[in-house]
Amino acid sequence: MSFSDMNGILAALDALPPGEALFDLDGTLIHHDIGEATLRRQIARGPLPAAATAWLGTEDPWAVYEKLDPVSQCVAAAVALAGLDRAAVETLVDEAFAAGDVTPNAAICELAAAIGRRHRVWILTGSAEVLGEAVAPRLGIRHVRGVRLIERNGILGDRVDGIVSCAEGKVRATWVHFGRRPVFAIGDSPWDLHLLRLAHVARTTGRIAGMEFPGYPAEPPPAA
Repeated sequence: MSFSDMNGILAALDALPPGEALFDLDGTLIHHDIGEATLRRQIARGPLPAAATAWLGTEDPWAVYEKLDPVSQCVAAAVALAGLDRAAVETLVDEAFAAGDVTPNAAICELAAAIGRRHRVWILTGSAEVLGEAVAPRLGIRHVRGVRLIERNGILGDRVDGIVSCAEGKVRATWVHFGRRPVFAIGDSPWDLHLLRLAHVARTTGRIAGMEFPGYPAEPPPAA
């Protein structure tokens, strides 16, 4: 990480009072997408819960999923977990990591740990909150907000409780849960730009790195 701007980020954040640092999960703290990895497993095992079938049908659920807009994708992947308990969710997440479908993004996890010495680090994800909670300990993070499913007697329901924290929903979730602008935010996709524009300091990875906000980690300088 010799070419990254971690020191510059930390210096900028040290000038701010302690606050919330919001990290996107899929494509940012981890490579790939835990919601999609678990959805693929649910499709393979079948049948999907009725709420997910209402979104994705039965003929080719994955093909239908890929054509949905990002907010609808978040909901469809979340409600596919309906009927599971948290132990079953943990098993799905364990399988996804064991198969290499998702892996920690070491550079971003290192940044989160450094920022966490002064600020409160949160995962703010469009994946199901229960998935984020299962992933977070693997990344050294304690706090998670995501798409929350109504849960009764330890079983996940088929309805979303509250805000779908994707795209503009991440901004709404930030105001509802924290009541102020985040000191820092980082994400990987155009759907994270709404949140990045709200943060005091922001970085991007992946598809939008360096376009509107600086990419992280920074690319090595060109050879002389």
